[in-house]
Amino acid sequence: MLKHTIVAGAALLLVAAGCTKSDDAKVVAKVNNAKITVSDFKRQMDSLENPQMQISVVTDPKLRKEFLDDLIGIELVIQEAKRLGLDKDPEFKKRQEALRKDMEVQVQNAVRNDLFRSLLKKELADKLAKVEQPTAKEIQEFYTKNQNRMVSMNGKRMPLKEVEPRIRDVLFQNKQRDVYLDYTKALKAKASVSVDEKALEAAVEPVTKPTGTLDLQVIPAPDKKGQAATK
Repeated sequence: MLKHTIVAGAALLLVAAGCTKSDDAKVVAKVNNAKITVSDFKRQMDSLENPQMQISVVTDPKLRKEFLDDLIGIELVIQEAKRLGLDKDPEFKKRQEALRKDMEVQVQNAVRNDLFRSLLKKELADKLAKVEQPTAKEIQEFYTKNQNRMVSMNGKRMPLKEVEPRIRDVLFQNKQRDVYLDYTKALKAKASVSVDEKALEAAVEPVTKPTGTLDLQVIPAPDKKGQAATK
């Protein structure tokens, strides 16, 4: 079974590699006045959550035809909805406007995230690469300071050896974050920044304010009834 999956996966890669941009424009099926192109077919196939199903569509002609029939059926339903005037319905238009705004926000956020990552890669890559792993002393000090919170499900304190890998990760991430914070502090020193404290409070009013916790996630000790203790 594994061998077949690997072979099918290789076939999927070969098919994908064999498709050119000119192929993408080719029409797979015509549905009244609409067209389903190779690009449309590939996009819908790529949206399948199950990779095995993608491989099956590529390698099995019968399943490929059934998948195309599904796409044709969807297009026919959409065309019928338009024929009945559902696309002119006020509620439909309202939902579409909300969807349009949501997509605009998603695009804007994607652009901001890309700019954010691009600049950090350019400005901080070298510094982050030089961040040293936590020393044994730093790990021990962190454990000693927080060991009363490192408790297992059965209420027993977890030994250093058991939590050391997680502590190392936390301390290393904190060191990397310090590099980032130093960079943003330097930018802030050259910028004009103002904060409205009342607006900040209003922003979190509907949300339950979290209690101060460590980055290291700790499971609370159970109470006498065997249930997790809560504050």
